[in-house]
Amino acid sequence: MSKKLFLIDGTALIYRAFFAMDDSLSTSTGIPTNASYGIARMLTKFIKEKLKLGDCIVFALDKKTVTYRHELLKEYKANRPKTPDGMLRQIPYIKKIVEALGIRVLEVENFEADDLIATLAAKGKHDFDEIYIVTSDKDMMQLVDNKIFILRVGHKGLTDLEFVDRDYVVKKYGVSPEQIPDFLALVGDISDNIPGVKGIGPKSAAKLLSRYRTLEEIYKHLDDLPEKLSKLLECGKENAFLSKRLTNLVSDIDLEIDWSDLEYKSYNKKELLEVFKELEFTSLMKEYQLYDEINEDVDYKIIATEDDFDHLLETLKEAEVVSLDLETTSLSPIDAKIVGIALSTKQKSGYYIPVGHKTQEQQLNVEKVLPKLMETLEGSKVIGQNLKFDYSIVYSAGYEFHVDFDTMIAAYLLEPDQKRFGLDELAMKYLKYKPISYNELFSAGTLFGGSIENLSIEKVAKYSIEDADVAFRLYKVLNEKIYSLSLDRVLREIEIPLIPVLARMELNGVYFDREYLRKLSSNYEEKINELLEKIYKLAGEAFNLNSPKQVSHILFEKLGIKPRKKTKMGSYSTSAESLEEMVNEHEIVPLILEYRKYFKLKSTYVDALPRMINLKTKRIHSSFNQTGTATGRLSSSEPNLQNIPNRDEEGKEIRKALVPQQKGWKIMSADYSQIELRILAHFSEDDNLLKAFKEDLDVHSITASKIFGVPVDEVDSSMRRIGKTVNFSIIYGITPYGLSRRLKIPTKDCDKIITNYFQNYPGVRKYIESTLEKAKRERFVYTLFGRRREVPQLKSKNKNIQQEGVRVAVNTPIQGTAADIIKLAMIRIDRKIRERNLKSKMILQVHDELVFEVPEDEVETMREIVKGEMENVIKLKVPLKVDIKVGNHWE
Repeated sequence: MSKKLFLIDGTALIYRAFFAMDDSLSTSTGIPTNASYGIARMLTKFIKEKLKLGDCIVFALDKKTVTYRHELLKEYKANRPKTPDGMLRQIPYIKKIVEALGIRVLEVENFEADDLIATLAAKGKHDFDEIYIVTSDKDMMQLVDNKIFILRVGHKGLTDLEFVDRDYVVKKYGVSPEQIPDFLALVGDISDNIPGVKGIGPKSAAKLLSRYRTLEEIYKHLDDLPEKLSKLLECGKENAFLSKRLTNLVSDIDLEIDWSDLEYKSYNKKELLEVFKELEFTSLMKEYQLYDEINEDVDYKIIATEDDFDHLLETLKEAEVVSLDLETTSLSPIDAKIVGIALSTKQKSGYYIPVGHKTQEQQLNVEKVLPKLMETLEGSKVIGQNLKFDYSIVYSAGYEFHVDFDTMIAAYLLEPDQKRFGLDELAMKYLKYKPISYNELFSAGTLFGGSIENLSIEKVAKYSIEDADVAFRLYKVLNEKIYSLSLDRVLREIEIPLIPVLARMELNGVYFDREYLRKLSSNYEEKINELLEKIYKLAGEAFNLNSPKQVSHILFEKLGIKPRKKTKMGSYSTSAESLEEMVNEHEIVPLILEYRKYFKLKSTYVDALPRMINLKTKRIHSSFNQTGTATGRLSSSEPNLQNIPNRDEEGKEIRKALVPQQKGWKIMSADYSQIELRILAHFSEDDNLLKAFKEDLDVHSITASKIFGVPVDEVDSSMRRIGKTVNFSIIYGITPYGLSRRLKIPTKDCDKIITNYFQNYPGVRKYIESTLEKAKRERFVYTLFGRRREVPQLKSKNKNIQQEGVRVAVNTPIQGTAADIIKLAMIRIDRKIRERNLKSKMILQVHDELVFEVPEDEVETMREIVKGEMENVIKLKVPLKVDIKVGNHWE
């Protein structure tokens, strides 16, 4: 087997990682981490794909920024920006990561990484069959030969490596690798401020070197060259030879090397865990299976007899806080049966009550256990992870418990921009502890199949009690953090009380008229076929409209339509946005857009919804997620019923499928009118906005009137549409460019529109400016109720990231407050329905809208409750207004 040497240009890779990744990434203690995380990720992939045990590998770094090249040329690399402080702070951590990964870091005083690599490559030619230099620097091309190759780093770092050999160099530059210093001496290198010869380009340089081989030979034959070229070379002679000295790599640094010291022997688990913990790289800790080796002294008991259960009930009566975790046969509360119940009342302690195992082991009867257990927990504070699921299971069985704390939701409130809040992730992050995973529970296989009820009680007990125990430990940590950051109001008054409300909504589910959807599907199929026939006729052939490649061929090659933009992969874009720009270019384009609309509606909703109907309830039971968005809004999944379109006629047709399941019932919709603009009026205290809402005027017409400078009664529908777009765009920190894309009018016109808006709403401008100033200072923005979100993007050097920060800072307090308001309204409406023992059901929440299924004789009662609670949930400086509609279907 051939032995390989890998030489990584570490300095270049660090720069690439720093500028490629969001420079606002940091730990909770403020350590910047974008470059170190990028390096860790890139090297992890490189090790997996390229490196074998026994190969040698070096991560080469510049030792000092001033080298002998700076003595030759004062301006050497002078046009490169100063190394950012955020990057310099990360270099010590990067060195730790690289060394912990099992890769040797090397640096030599007064030499660049390039020279170190050149020296190692020269020394290694006698000891290795293949040498690979990992770099993006074209200077390194001069080292390529029959043993030395380059893996050229592309835009995606080490995931995008291009193989470079002699043939590659000759084909790309027209010269051999040995001629690269001569080539660069002629053409120069802007990135390193190497002058070259003014007026000599790559083609001329390659032609000269093809004829004379070296720079020295070229200058010996100046008289043989055309006069103009000869003069250019004569004038640039000094720069040419200086450039060659600058680009020639040093390959004889005095370096004592023992290759055995550079062998890859795998990573150092302890060192890697230490640095990953400090930098809070929990996903990498999980990937490497790194966690503290704690000798857990736990007290976990199985409760399988009635005597043991009675003793447990006495223990639970004395407990102030009880952590609960249910093991079930299904993730669907509608279909799930309880297999076991885990409880913990203190750290490293817990109990497991088996009630549904199929292993013939001694266990208790769930019908006897559940009522007694729920009665005992009636006065307890029940905590846990993702308790909405456990509550749903218990509620389905006819019982309830008081939810006091949910670790998943607490972690979300602390860091709403994170994507993962699973128990494993939280345990690793906050406890530096790795629980048994669900997959590990089944790793040894089962005798009767892969269901948890077929596993032994002992095996499940350890797993389940640990979950309850870990949730208890997390509660101790997260509860303290919640209070220290004043998030207790959002948690205690909004998110926790919402859990039972959402559980009941999910269990209620939504009824769809299956027959209506079947007919609609048939209509859409007909429409799609009609469109296909027209499209194929215009194209002159049949093709796959769902294939971007085939659509691109028809539009841009066959029909000769001028493409607007390219995809990241370099092909011409056929996205909806691109096609919208060409809609007047050819009659086929609007037809393709219409086809896509019907195809998506049919496949995503009309045909998909019937497949999601539960056989037992005949309803669809979507999940409402409290941790799905960073602003605090609920999201919906399996299926996402919040995404059913409502603006165009076709979307409205789908909404007509949502009907009451029982005869004599109605669908009631309650929608907050312009709630985000009302919140903006409250925050900004702008006189014009306050007046508009207090007097119940048409705020969109007023805005249009002000930005176009016409009386309100002269505002036409087109102007009002622009006024409406501007009103809502301002909430998102829109730029003139962004507005122009929405309105499809020139950017300069949008610049004037935004300027006019702020001149007429000075309070809004002042609010936005003060919000941004405070966000830059404090790094956080807050809703009216104290929900907070970090905005590190505002301190980024990248203008696109900064603009994202502006959007987040301006929009989050408004959208987050709207989310909090509707959540509070849901809690109060649910409470009123239960207090009055009404049959009505809350079945959907779609952003600012609530949907109910209501018996006809409860319509007026519900109208009064819903309107009253939604409009009076909080007192703002302007009134909240709710529009209520009642009908036989949602639309």
